Amino acid sequence: MGKKQGLHVKFHKKQIGPAAWKLVRFFLLAGIQFVLLYPILYMLITAFRGREDLMNPSVVWLTEHWTMDNVKLLFEVMNYPSLLLYTTQISLGAAVLQTFMCGFVGYGFARFDFPFKKILFPVVILTVIVPVQTYISPLYMMFRFFEIPGLSQILNALSPGSGTWKLLDTPLPFLLQSAVGMGLRSGLFIFIFRQFYRGMPMELEEAALIDGCGAMKIFFRVMMPNAKSPMITVFIFSIVWHWNDYFVSSMLSETRRTVATSLASVRDTLMQMMGRTNSDQMMVQVQVQAGALMAIAPMIVLFLIAQRYLTEGIERSGIVG
Repeated sequence: MGKKQGLHVKFHKKQIGPAAWKLVRFFLLAGIQFVLLYPILYMLITAFRGREDLMNPSVVWLTEHWTMDNVKLLFEVMNYPSLLLYTTQISLGAAVLQTFMCGFVGYGFARFDFPFKKILFPVVILTVIVPVQTYISPLYMMFRFFEIPGLSQILNALSPGSGTWKLLDTPLPFLLQSAVGMGLRSGLFIFIFRQFYRGMPMELEEAALIDGCGAMKIFFRVMMPNAKSPMITVFIFSIVWHWNDYFVSSMLSETRRTVATSLASVRDTLMQMMGRTNSDQMMVQVQVQAGALMAIAPMIVLFLIAQRYLTEGIERSGIVG
């Protein structure tokens, strides 16, 4: 009996460790999910709350009077169709150009040797660290008085000012930056592509060389078709970052607004439309939540559609490796 009881106690102790770890892991993951999901759940519930429930202390999560009036009001106040079109032009166009150009540059850093390569790649990584606030002034002046070297000088000599263009309030500043590999987070995207291409076998390129392909044909016919995972990852990240960007968009779009810049100022607009009572101020907070829901709704739809491809791309592109 003594031996059997001792074995039972040892077996019980062995089970305590894994059980305690599972309990700790459960509460840790539950806490992380709460922090991530609480703002979204609060926004979803508050956005459709009616005025009747504002001063009701019993209404916290479950709204009794659901209404679409808040969404309809913000649809008009934010001029949502125009806002959505302009932001989509910037985000989608910049994402396409940025994905291609960063893939092209990343392939160059992964497979070719050229002068100052060991210096240029750290400079590319440095662009991820350097905040955009440090160079926003020259960036603004470049697109406020945009010139094409050579052509602008000739046009200005013929007619002063004809060779200088103002590109602000158009998608062109974002598209041009993405086209030359200097868009938002381009340094990170170049790094992702470089790591992916370095992990691809050299035999693929050697076989293409034997078949008579040059460097460009190898990139377009061999490397790009095999880089679908990082391309999807970079494309989605680029869309999301351009969609959510406030600082650069507010500087390069003086009069035309994106979703992020419009949402930042919608509270002041609503306060001017309404009174200063406590009820009105609480109603403004509810309406701001409706505006936030409209701002992130396209990104939620994009995530639901591309969730499987995004997860696969992150696993295979070297972000977590």
